[in-house]
Amino acid sequence: MKLPPGPRKAVLSVHVIASAGWLGVHAGVLTLLAAGLAAEGAARAGELYGAAATLAGTLVLPLSLLAPASGLLCALGTPWGLFRHYWVAAKLALTLVLVVGSNIRLVPGVVALAADTEGGTVLPAYADRLSLVVALSVALAVLCAASVLSSAKPFGRIRRRRGPADSPADSTAERAGARTRAGAASP
Repeated sequence: MKLPPGPRKAVLSVHVIASAGWLGVHAGVLTLLAAGLAAEGAARAGELYGAAATLAGTLVLPLSLLAPASGLLCALGTPWGLFRHYWVAAKLALTLVLVVGSNIRLVPGVVALAADTEGGTVLPAYADRLSLVVALSVALAVLCAASVLSSAKPFGRIRRRRGPADSPADSTAERAGARTRAGAASP
């Protein structure tokens, strides 16, 4: 399926906006969690964790689903293809890991942290709060890596494996036969 230029540009724009938004939300949540980790007092930390939970709970799921969905449309509707280039396949793998990790581990962790600190009287253990900051840091680094893959497009094309029926001799004979048929068809 090849997308015409207008729809292709629209899908690409949606993909870039959703991906940048997802990266930005992760950066914002990480910033709020790191500030909560360094905050003086449980009340201030609770406010920061509450803001992080609101941001994560509202935006991570839609952006983390829209980014790969629009990316799949871009891959399938353009010559890049889904498994023609290593960078596209690598970006797909990273994105799928992030979709699962963000929605199953990170968002629930942030929401639970906000619930635990609501009211600002008690803070969970420092190691628990730090582990969430580290996990979000890793997720943000992976999102940045996916962005770099999109702009650098490294590694080249994925080579097709040749089976016994696709031996080089068969391909040469087929091309020669096609040229002969084409030559016989022309006056």
